[in-house]
Order: sequence, then C-alpha cells, then structure tokens
Amino acid sequence: MNREPMFGLETGFLSKQTAGLIRGILAKRYSIGNSSVPLYSSPSHLYPGLELISDKGPNPIQKRLVVGSVRMGYGHHRMALSVYSHSLKKQIPTYLHDLLAIQSPEATAISDIDSGYSFFSRLSAEIGGPVEWLWGQLMSQGNLTSLELSCQLAELYKGLMKGIPTDSSIVTTYPLNGQIAVASGFQKTIHLICDNYPQYYLLVPGALNLVQTPSAYTKFIQMGVPKENLAVAGHWVSEDVVSNAVTDSENRVRRIDAKKSRRFLIPIGGAGAQKGYVLDLIRLSKHHLLNKKAVFWINTGDHTKVLKSIEEFLIVKKIPYLSINTWEDLIHFIERHPLRSEDNENNPPVVLFHFPSHTEAFSATDRLIRITDVLVTKPSELAFYPVPKLFIRRVGDHEAASVLRSLELGEGTVECREVIHAKELIHIFTESEDLLLRMNESVIRNTIEGIYNGSKAAVEMSTAN
Repeated sequence: MNREPMFGLETGFLSKQTAGLIRGILAKRYSIGNSSVPLYSSPSHLYPGLELISDKGPNPIQKRLVVGSVRMGYGHHRMALSVYSHSLKKQIPTYLHDLLAIQSPEATAISDIDSGYSFFSRLSAEIGGPVEWLWGQLMSQGNLTSLELSCQLAELYKGLMKGIPTDSSIVTTYPLNGQIAVASGFQKTIHLICDNYPQYYLLVPGALNLVQTPSAYTKFIQMGVPKENLAVAGHWVSEDVVSNAVTDSENRVRRIDAKKSRRFLIPIGGAGAQKGYVLDLIRLSKHHLLNKKAVFWINTGDHTKVLKSIEEFLIVKKIPYLSINTWEDLIHFIERHPLRSEDNENNPPVVLFHFPSHTEAFSATDRLIRITDVLVTKPSELAFYPVPKLFIRRVGDHEAASVLRSLELGEGTVECREVIHAKELIHIFTESEDLLLRMNESVIRNTIEGIYNGSKAAVEMSTAN
C-alpha cells in the first residue's frame, strides 16, 4: 500500500495499482499528461478590474491575487464572486481561474464529471424516492479515499496552472483547484469549504482551509485535521450584499409595517433540478399571486428549457408574467424596484429572469437578493446569505446541515420536503408579520456580529504578509 501522510492522517487506502489504473484510464481516454497549457487573461465585461484566465486572451499572466473555481453548477462560482467582489472593492488586482475555461483534455475530463453530477441531481429532484435517497447517500460519503484520489489526480492537472507565478496568493472555492495549487507549489493557498457538512474530500492538504461555522470547525478537528490547517472565517457572501445587509433588513421591516406585497425570489440552481417543485409551488400559490399578496421572481439562470416550461405553465394557468432576458433589463428592473419603493399595482405577479451566460445567470440572484423580501432556495451556498429564507427540498443529504445553521441563526425556515409545506409557509409569510420580522431582526444581529464576513476575511488573509 502507498501510505503517505495527509494532514497527519493515515491514508494509503488507494494501492499503487489502483492509482496507476486510474491514471492510465484518464491518460488513454482524455490524453491527459503533465504538459502545460499556455495561459492568458482577458477583462471581465461584468466585473471591472477582474481578469479571466483562459487559454486565449490579450494579456500575459502576472503576479496578482488568484481566485480559483470551477463551473460546476452555480455554487462554486458564486463563492468565487463572494471573494473577488471584496478584493475588487479593495482595488486588489484579481484573476478568476476557472478550470473549465481552459480548453484542454484536463478540462474535458472535469466537465464530464460535472455533466454526470447535474444529470443525477435533476433525476434525484424529479423522481425522488429511492433515487433521491441513493444520490443523497453518495453526496455525503466524501471519505479519506476520495480525498486521496482527488489529490493524486491534482498531480495530473498541474498543467492547468503552469505559467501563473507561484508567489501569487490563491483563494480557492473548489477542492481540486486548491489541490492543484498545492501540487504546483503555490506558496499561499487558502481554501474555502462549501456548505456545513464536514467531509474529507472537501479539504485541501497543505492549504489553510476556512470554514463558515464553528460546528464545522469542531467536526473537522474531531476528524483529525490539525488546527494549523483550519480556521473559522464566517459565511461566504458577496461584498454588496453583506455591506448593505443591515440597511436592507431595515427596509424589509418597513415593507412589513406598510403591509406591502411579499416578494419571493426563487433561483433555479445550476443543475436545473427544481423545475417540478417550482411549478407545483406556483400552482398551489395561485390565489396569493393573483390577489397580489405574493410576487414570485423566478431566476431560471441560463436554463432555457426550464424557462420555456414555466412560461407554458403560466399561460395554461392564466397567471400574468413578465420576462427579463438581458443584463441591462435586469439592472433597470432593480432600479425600478428598490425595497423602499411603492409597489405598482400593474406589476405582474410573476417575473421570469433568464440570461445567455453562466456568469450573468448566478450573478443576477446576488443582485436580486437585495430587493427581495424572502429568498426561496434549496439549502445550497445561498443558505448562508443575510436574507430571510424559505428552504425547499435539498438535492443531496449533505445540504441538510446548512438548514440547521440557518435555523441556529434564526434567519431561515425548516426544509420543506413537500411542496404543500412550502405553500403553507408562503401563506404565513403573506398573512402575518411575526416570522418575517424575527428573521430580519436576526439578520441585523448576525451582520453586526460579523457572521457574514467570511469572504472578506479570506481576502484579508490572502493579502497579509
């Protein structure tokens, strides 16, 4: 057995023969070697000051802060946004290094894994029952063997980071990014661990691993992770959202006092797995929508099929709706609907958002959060945002721990596994004030205590001497 220390833990669960077999399969199927991919950068059109690393672009790579992520759903890129929004605010030159933005055999192999994840996530959400149970079990079994395998694969993927100065600080939001950085010899690697369910495969040996909650920290310590490799930072939240959290919460309270329509923001996840649930929620909430006590803002992201399905459903149910399909129209919509504004009686009860690009798709939710009353979401990375939350059915069992964190902080509901349960909470939110008032008070208190400052703290750590 090939036994090597990892966080001082006993590993070596993978034999040399097994590891060699996996390397051989990858090398044969994807032609993965260890050759470098020439890297360049180009400016982001959405975030001034951010440079996007890829195998094409006008600018050579220099030393600057690197934020590492991967386009695998929306979650890891949203975490990356939470980091570079703070670094850009501080005017720190920043790169975004997305593993899938680099055309290469390595990126193709990673993309194929993501395709399988998205497919089974949708299957789990739509079929439920034993399929959901099996997928939930698989998503909560990230043991030492999976960590060891991932670290060995990172050695094969080093070509995706060659050419980036290794004295650059790097903050990663996906384990493989961090593992590649460590394997490539980067001197300072800080890794942000997602959700609230500690698993070995989420870790990056050789890096400073940051968690969002004290409970996750305690569990990782119990799992044998040394304290020098671990720290509690706080929640991963973008700069604009967290810096305005108190003011926005106070404006939400004023909306409650003025008995304005409740705005429910419903983002579809990166895998597009919530379509059936959302359609049932619209059907059960039709009365609240038509009498204008509730307004649904549904961000379908870049999922065209989901958008079309919801549009067809609304037409059949005779529920008026408005479609927003460009970033410019989104900005105009936000400008016309601040929290402090009067609601126009002529506004449709449902607004659908859809965008052609992945970045616009997940970024729109961060923008819309600031003008909504309640975020309706599965317990994903959005479970940690400073806004009242109604949780719908999770995709993997690991997400259940994120609901517990939100309940602990007093700013989210229980997980509504059944749509009728979510509909009942919609009714409570629209017909009474107490629950929503308490949630906003909790957000204000948590913000003052610094609970949501994790990404800010990560940037400060990355730039400290």
